[in-house]
Amino acid sequence: MAATNLVALILGAGPRVGASVAKELMRNGYVVAVVSRNGTNNKTEQGYLSLKADLSDVKDIPAIFGRVREELQAPPSVVVWNAGARTVPPVENNIFTISHETLIRDLNVNTLGRFVAAQQALEAWKALPAGTKKTFIYTGNIMNVKVLPMAAILTLGMGKSATSFWINLADASYKDEDVR
Repeated sequence: MAATNLVALILGAGPRVGASVAKELMRNGYVVAVVSRNGTNNKTEQGYLSLKADLSDVKDIPAIFGRVREELQAPPSVVVWNAGARTVPPVENNIFTISHETLIRDLNVNTLGRFVAAQQALEAWKALPAGTKKTFIYTGNIMNVKVLPMAAILTLGMGKSATSFWINLADASYKDEDVR
């Protein structure tokens, strides 16, 4: 592993937030890997490693970290989870018309996938040189602190609230280990 190789991994790299974050990280000297359902499994014209994955399948997340480490010759020191899932209830304004299968799929993206990615990041960071700053970021909105009375955001809001809890607990637990 090249000690000078700063690597960032963006899970859920869409055309807005994901693309902007990737561009800024590259501008700041990072080699960037982006993951999306539309990934190419090749380098992009911007120089990113583009990986294809459906992040609702949490069992695939460890392989993503392995592939990044193999192809970029270093684990990511910055991991950004930008993926999100939202299902509108089939019956307008009736949250209980969302099937449990749909709820599980959305929670895999909105909470469980983030958790697995954080586990993988912590494991990968063990291989980084001492003193390397390590950062896990998840993009969010106000739904972890405020209930917006809209049935159409049920699965997104549930995920944000659950993730907010474990992220805050992890932040407190790892604050003395150069992990944020």
